[in-house]
Amino acid sequence: MKLQPRPPTWLPSLLHLAHGLVAFGAGYLLAHSAVLYNAASPGSLEANVYLGAAVALALFEIGYLAYFIARRRRLRNLWREASRLVRADQFEAAKLPLTELLTYSEYRLAPQPALFALGACEEGLGRQREALVLYRRCGDFEPALRAIGMLQLERGFHEGAADALRKLVARRPDDLISVVLLALALVRGGHRDAAARALRRALELRPKSEMLIQNLSRVEAGEEPALSIERRAK
Repeated sequence: MKLQPRPPTWLPSLLHLAHGLVAFGAGYLLAHSAVLYNAASPGSLEANVYLGAAVALALFEIGYLAYFIARRRRLRNLWREASRLVRADQFEAAKLPLTELLTYSEYRLAPQPALFALGACEEGLGRQREALVLYRRCGDFEPALRAIGMLQLERGFHEGAADALRKLVARRPDDLISVVLLALALVRGGHRDAAARALRRALELRPKSEMLIQNLSRVEAGEEPALSIERRAK
């Protein structure tokens, strides 16, 4: 499964912006005060103190900006390294950068992308139970809902698969793959009528979808839905 590196949350960025605005205002006031004191009493202790404070604050802001840029670069590099290891099927090694990501405040506040990627690693290692636990910790994170549905389908837990896929379809009613997977889970769980209703609701949004039309025909004929489309002869 693909990793989903998304911006974790707007809150850390907002906090950084607020810090920058406050620090800029304080720096401006200190610098302005230093100019006034230099003009009023050049070389005085007060003027030197204010000027030194302004210089120190400016150096602090430069250092903070450098730290912020390095921090963002580190987050991107961790995602890049984890993605490379997953593509190489080195799932155990990929867990290390992903676990490090969870130590950053951005991912402590919104851990879903990293937890989903860790779940994909556990699934790649054949640890389905551990993967399911991590996917469930993602809440309503859409890739995790689909992963839960597919994993539960593979394990034969059709009711659990249908519950996860219902949540996903409610959030993304235009996602045809999720609709078909939901119909498949419902059919295998013995709810053929519910599967047909789900496909009909999706057809109201996408009336020309060949995938939905063919799968509705399959369900009404007593067959299982499929993700493949049969090409009609001209």
